[in-house]
Amino acid sequence: MIWLDAAKIDVAKVMGLPPAQNSPEHRAEFEKVLAISAARTPEREKQALADQYQTLNAFVNGIDHAYVEGTHRETRLLMREAQVELAILLKSVNRLTSRIRPFQMWNKVRVKPCPGGRPEGTSFPSAHAATAALYATLLSEVVPELADKFEERVKSYDESRLVCGFHYPTDLEAGDKIGRVVAKALLADKTFRVRFDETRVETRQAFGLK
Repeated sequence: MIWLDAAKIDVAKVMGLPPAQNSPEHRAEFEKVLAISAARTPEREKQALADQYQTLNAFVNGIDHAYVEGTHRETRLLMREAQVELAILLKSVNRLTSRIRPFQMWNKVRVKPCPGGRPEGTSFPSAHAATAALYATLLSEVVPELADKFEERVKSYDESRLVCGFHYPTDLEAGDKIGRVVAKALLADKTFRVRFDETRVETRQAFGLK
């Protein structure tokens, strides 16, 4: 089911544009990603690889709180549908940019990506950051007690994209903005809100809360 009219969300205004390639700003971002990725430990790389999955379970598994994985079907379905709404909007965004990812840059010193699958397409904006922001905003509406933990998880989930050399900081910032805009637009939609409110009890139970 499609709830949002993507044409009503001014994506370009929300996210802005990335620094021009080879500009001082772009080079500074590249150097930052290079330093972060070069300093990663085996443990941090392992976490970054786990964070490559854009699922609710992958997001909440990085939070220091009890969560019953694989249950609470309606909550998972609704979050998945919200993510589809976000993906539809991101497709329209991707047509506007063609930013080369850090690990694809041919500099004197190259960023070494994490092993395994490497993302394709434009680096800007980050779909992972958008997904994390979407989850955090929606979950905080139902479980405000854990809002700070959700925001901390957004930071670590986003950082994983820098650790692996897959994104620049401005990619993450743009994705975060879009994810929150979509989440708030969904919460303002009457049809989505009904579904959302119906899953409140189930969502809280997923975190062991009444």
